[in-house]
Amino acid sequence: MTKSIALWIKEYSHPLRVIGGGLFLLALVFGVIWIAGKDVEPVAFVLSLLSSLCFASPSIANYVLPDRKPIRHMSFTEIMEFIPTTDPVNDWHGVSMQWASERFLIEDPRLRFRSSIDDVDIQCDDFIEEWANRHPDPKARGYFYNLTYDGALIQRFILVSVDGARADIPPPNWETNKITKLDYAVAKIHDSLGMLDEYIQRSGLSVE
Repeated sequence: MTKSIALWIKEYSHPLRVIGGGLFLLALVFGVIWIAGKDVEPVAFVLSLLSSLCFASPSIANYVLPDRKPIRHMSFTEIMEFIPTTDPVNDWHGVSMQWASERFLIEDPRLRFRSSIDDVDIQCDDFIEEWANRHPDPKARGYFYNLTYDGALIQRFILVSVDGARADIPPPNWETNKITKLDYAVAKIHDSLGMLDEYIQRSGLSVE
């Protein structure tokens, strides 16, 4: 809740300052009327408080969420850097259907991952890599996970379903056997069984 309010304030900081300026002028007018002998002190006091709140709120929001833009104002690079900073449990919500799976960002549901079980999102029906086929069930299958914003495709990620779909592991760098932080974050977002870290270790992989 606090994060949502801070983001809203940051997005509308300029209108808030304009409103604050208007309230300040009204407070000034009522202050003059009060000095002239009219009993309008409570009105002038409330207007001055509201004016101060409008002026101060952008600074408070920036303190709560420093250097954070709303998602819709982020560039491609900023979104890619933002995803690893999110909490896969508290910041994302999943919707599973018989033919597809989606995860969307609670802060802005227009940012979401989607993958279907049909041919469109199957990256490799028989994924062959030593790390993927070393489990009790050696069959592995690669899927595309499509990151979209407001329906527009931003990026495609690959997660490999291993050991009877017990975990979905991102392919590592083939030279180092290490998974990038971004790919790991995407996998954690989809780690509904909570077994990703165990299977990364079983696969002989590690995270950068």
